[in-house]
Amino acid sequence: MTIKIKLNIPQKQPPQAQIPLKITKTLDGNLIIDDHEYMDIVVNPTEGKVVSLPKPYAEKDVYEYQRELMYHLFKGGVTEAANPKGGVAFGMMETPYIKESTIGVNSLQAVLLLISEYVKKSAGDDEFAKEYDKHVEDRFVDPSEAETTEAGEIPPYEDNPEAYQIGDPTYSFAGYGYLY
Repeated sequence: MTIKIKLNIPQKQPPQAQIPLKITKTLDGNLIIDDHEYMDIVVNPTEGKVVSLPKPYAEKDVYEYQRELMYHLFKGGVTEAANPKGGVAFGMMETPYIKESTIGVNSLQAVLLLISEYVKKSAGDDEFAKEYDKHVEDRFVDPSEAETTEAGEIPPYEDNPEAYQIGDPTYSFAGYGYLY
Protein backbone atom coordinates (compact mmCIF):
# COMPACT_ATOMS: atom_id res chain seq x y z
CA MET A 1 0.00 0.00 0.00
CA THR A 2 1.41 3.42 -1.03
CA ILE A 3 0.88 6.63 0.87
CA LYS A 4 0.37 9.85 -1.05
CA ILE A 5 1.06 13.16 0.62
CA LYS A 6 -0.12 16.44 -0.83
CA LEU A 7 1.65 19.62 0.20
CA ASN A 8 -0.08 22.90 -0.38
CA ILE A 9 2.96 24.98 -1.14
CA PRO A 10 1.96 28.30 -2.65
CA GLN A 11 3.36 28.91 -6.10
CA LYS A 12 5.63 31.88 -6.43
CA GLN A 13 3.80 34.44 -8.53
CA PRO A 14 5.65 36.67 -10.97
CA PRO A 15 5.70 40.37 -10.09
CA GLN A 16 2.72 42.31 -11.42
CA ALA A 17 4.61 45.60 -11.71
CA GLN A 18 8.12 46.94 -11.35
CA ILE A 19 8.69 50.53 -10.33
CA PRO A 20 11.84 52.60 -10.85
CA LEU A 21 12.19 54.69 -7.69
CA LYS A 22 15.31 56.03 -5.99
CA ILE A 23 14.66 54.71 -2.49
CA THR A 24 16.99 54.95 0.49
CA LYS A 25 16.29 52.85 3.57
CA THR A 26 17.13 54.50 6.88
CA LEU A 27 18.48 52.75 9.96
CA ASP A 28 15.04 52.67 11.57
CA GLY A 29 13.38 51.16 8.48
CA ASN A 30 11.86 54.25 6.86
CA LEU A 31 11.93 54.56 3.07
CA ILE A 32 13.03 57.92 1.61
CA ILE A 33 11.94 58.44 -1.99
CA ASP A 34 14.08 61.04 -3.76
CA ASP A 35 12.55 61.01 -7.25
CA HIS A 36 10.45 64.17 -7.00
CA GLU A 37 12.17 67.42 -7.96
CA TYR A 38 10.77 69.61 -5.18
CA MET A 39 9.93 67.30 -2.25
CA ASP A 40 11.10 64.19 -0.46
CA ILE A 41 8.58 61.45 0.31
CA VAL A 42 9.12 59.32 3.41
CA VAL A 43 7.19 56.09 3.96
CA ASN A 44 7.21 54.81 7.53
CA PRO A 45 6.11 51.13 7.36
CA THR A 46 6.15 50.56 11.13
CA GLU A 47 3.72 53.42 11.89
CA GLY A 48 1.92 53.25 8.54
CA LYS A 49 2.50 56.87 7.50
CA VAL A 50 3.41 58.72 4.32
CA VAL A 51 5.23 62.00 4.98
CA SER A 52 6.18 64.58 2.39
CA LEU A 53 8.55 67.45 3.06
CA PRO A 54 10.07 70.12 0.83
CA LYS A 55 13.63 69.75 -0.30
CA PRO A 56 15.96 72.43 1.12
CA TYR A 57 16.77 73.86 -2.31
CA ALA A 58 13.18 73.87 -3.66
CA GLU A 59 12.71 77.19 -5.42
CA LYS A 60 8.93 77.23 -5.13
CA ASP A 61 6.12 76.34 -2.78
CA VAL A 62 5.53 72.60 -2.70
CA TYR A 63 2.09 72.60 -1.07
CA GLU A 64 0.30 71.94 -4.36
CA TYR A 65 2.53 68.94 -5.04
CA GLN A 66 1.96 67.60 -1.54
CA ARG A 67 -1.79 68.07 -1.81
CA GLU A 68 -1.89 66.29 -5.17
CA LEU A 69 0.19 63.40 -3.78
CA MET A 70 -2.06 62.94 -0.76
CA TYR A 71 -5.18 63.13 -2.90
CA HIS A 72 -3.69 60.59 -5.35
CA LEU A 73 -3.04 58.21 -2.44
CA PHE A 74 -6.58 58.76 -1.15
CA LYS A 75 -8.15 58.12 -4.57
CA GLY A 76 -5.96 55.02 -4.92
CA GLY A 77 -7.55 53.64 -1.76
CA VAL A 78 -4.47 53.30 0.42
CA THR A 79 -4.91 56.21 2.83
CA GLU A 80 -7.52 56.47 5.54
CA ALA A 81 -8.16 60.20 5.42
CA ALA A 82 -8.93 62.61 2.61
CA ASN A 83 -7.47 65.51 4.61
CA PRO A 84 -3.83 65.01 5.55
CA LYS A 85 -2.31 66.69 8.60
CA GLY A 86 0.66 68.99 8.97
CA GLY A 87 3.82 67.42 10.31
CA VAL A 88 6.09 68.34 13.20
CA ALA A 89 8.19 70.73 11.08
CA PHE A 90 7.22 73.60 8.79
CA GLY A 91 6.15 72.43 5.35
CA MET A 92 5.66 68.76 6.27
CA MET A 93 2.46 66.93 5.42
CA GLU A 94 1.58 63.44 6.57
CA THR A 95 -1.23 60.96 6.26
CA PRO A 96 -1.68 57.43 7.61
CA TYR A 97 -2.11 54.54 5.22
CA ILE A 98 -3.90 51.26 5.79
CA LYS A 99 -1.32 48.78 7.11
CA GLU A 100 -3.47 45.65 7.18
CA SER A 101 -5.24 44.90 3.91
CA THR A 102 -8.45 42.88 4.03
CA ILE A 103 -8.21 41.83 0.36
CA GLY A 104 -4.77 40.23 0.47
CA VAL A 105 -2.73 43.05 -1.06
CA ASN A 106 0.59 44.15 0.40
CA SER A 107 -0.23 47.71 1.46
CA LEU A 108 3.38 48.94 1.39
CA GLN A 109 3.78 47.78 -2.19
CA ALA A 110 0.48 49.46 -3.13
CA VAL A 111 1.64 52.73 -1.56
CA LEU A 112 4.95 52.58 -3.42
CA LEU A 113 3.18 51.86 -6.71
CA LEU A 114 0.86 54.86 -6.28
CA ILE A 115 3.79 57.12 -5.33
CA SER A 116 5.64 55.95 -8.45
CA GLU A 117 2.62 56.78 -10.62
CA TYR A 118 2.33 60.23 -9.04
CA VAL A 119 6.03 61.01 -9.46
CA LYS A 120 5.89 60.03 -13.14
CA LYS A 121 2.78 62.17 -13.75
CA SER A 122 4.19 65.13 -11.84
CA ALA A 123 7.50 64.99 -13.72
CA GLY A 124 5.65 64.98 -17.05
CA ASP A 125 3.55 67.99 -16.04
CA ASP A 126 6.63 69.90 -14.85
CA GLU A 127 8.51 69.14 -18.07
CA PHE A 128 5.57 70.40 -20.15
CA ALA A 129 5.41 73.61 -18.08
CA LYS A 130 9.16 74.20 -18.45
CA GLU A 131 9.01 73.72 -22.22
CA TYR A 132 6.07 76.11 -22.44
CA ASP A 133 7.89 78.77 -20.42
CA LYS A 134 11.00 78.29 -22.53
CA HIS A 135 9.21 78.81 -25.84
CA VAL A 136 6.42 81.24 -24.95
CA GLU A 137 8.60 84.32 -25.45
CA ASP A 138 9.76 83.09 -28.85
CA ARG A 139 6.15 82.84 -30.01
CA PHE A 140 5.59 86.54 -29.35
CA VAL A 141 8.98 87.92 -30.44
CA ASP A 142 9.56 85.73 -33.49
CA PRO A 143 6.26 84.03 -34.47
CA SER A 144 6.05 81.26 -37.00
CA GLU A 145 4.67 81.79 -40.51
CA ALA A 146 1.32 80.37 -39.45
CA GLU A 147 0.96 83.02 -36.74
CA THR A 148 1.81 86.11 -38.84
CA THR A 149 -0.44 88.34 -40.91
CA GLU A 150 -0.30 88.97 -44.63
CA ALA A 151 -0.10 92.73 -44.09
CA GLY A 152 3.50 92.44 -43.01
CA GLU A 153 4.98 94.44 -40.17
CA ILE A 154 2.43 96.08 -37.90
CA PRO A 155 3.70 99.09 -35.91
CA PRO A 156 3.37 98.95 -32.13
CA TYR A 157 0.23 100.47 -30.62
CA GLU A 158 2.17 103.37 -29.07
CA ASP A 159 3.60 104.43 -32.46
CA ASN A 160 0.17 104.50 -34.05
CA PRO A 161 -1.39 108.05 -34.24
CA GLU A 162 -4.87 106.63 -33.65
CA ALA A 163 -3.77 105.36 -30.25
CA TYR A 164 -3.82 108.88 -28.81
CA GLN A 165 -7.15 110.01 -30.29
CA ILE A 166 -10.09 110.35 -27.95
CA GLY A 167 -13.46 109.26 -29.30
CA ASP A 168 -16.27 111.31 -27.73
CA PRO A 169 -14.73 114.11 -25.62
CA THR A 170 -17.88 114.64 -23.58
CA TYR A 171 -17.86 111.06 -22.37
CA SER A 172 -14.13 110.94 -21.73
CA PHE A 173 -14.26 113.51 -18.93
CA ALA A 174 -17.47 112.47 -17.22
CA GLY A 175 -18.80 109.27 -15.77
CA TYR A 176 -15.67 107.23 -15.15
CA GLY A 177 -16.30 105.38 -11.91
CA TYR A 178 -19.11 107.67 -10.74
CA LEU A 179 -22.69 106.70 -10.20
CA TYR A 180 -25.13 109.58 -10.79
